[in-house]
Amino acid sequence: MKKLLLIAAVALASVNANAQIGATAPDFTVTDLDGNQIRLYQDILDQGLIAVIDVSATWCGPCWSLHTSHALRDLNDAYGVNGSNQLRVVFYEGDANTTLADLQGSTAGTQGNWLEGTTYPIVNESPLTLNLGVWAPDGFPTVSIVRPSDRQIVADTWNITNLQGQVTAINNATGITLMAVGINEVESNAISFAYPNPANDLLNLNLNEFNGSSVSVEVYNMQGQLVKTVNANSTISNVDVTDLATGKYLVRAFNNEKALNQLVSVVH
Repeated sequence: MKKLLLIAAVALASVNANAQIGATAPDFTVTDLDGNQIRLYQDILDQGLIAVIDVSATWCGPCWSLHTSHALRDLNDAYGVNGSNQLRVVFYEGDANTTLADLQGSTAGTQGNWLEGTTYPIVNESPLTLNLGVWAPDGFPTVSIVRPSDRQIVADTWNITNLQGQVTAINNATGITLMAVGINEVESNAISFAYPNPANDLLNLNLNEFNGSSVSVEVYNMQGQLVKTVNANSTISNVDVTDLATGKYLVRAFNNEKALNQLVSVVH
């Protein structure tokens, strides 16, 4: 069975599989277990971040399988605030009768401890403020991927239990490339190969690290969108940035043997 069904009223509201796909995500404001307020539009989508909204229930077997696969935790760690800072994962408990003890795994009606090792916010509220007819139309679990540009729910990745599968599905559905390297890691460990920094018109590339072999160069904005590509066949190359908006970009140079990443600023 694909998912555990919700109560009859919600089940009847579901018209077909993945019924929420293509819908505009309604805004919400919720508070997580740590007392932090989460506003879908203002805090996530309007910041250019992808929203990953996991609606699950502590008693739900498929939900527990997804949770213990750590696919969403790994996604959050790699691409959330401490990674490339491109998305936010939120766990929303879909059963209004769930208690903190259920989340802690200390009752007979729960699958286990949902708090242990979870690095993204958990929301448990009663009454529920999210419309499950939108956020979980076919049952639990539902993992809605919301694209920031148009606030549209573009995918449901409930049955993908590995990080790479989640990344591929999100990339394909949103048109945004989740970066393999976190911003913090780039800032602390990058070899400076792109100059001047900041750049105004041409960004020069010193590619001596690649020993004269062919190199692919990609430039991403901070939303993970690919904005420039260059194929470099010499140790010195350049990228025309005159058409890029003022801001920060990730420059990635790579071939089959190695990759270099550097954050650069463009100013006009």
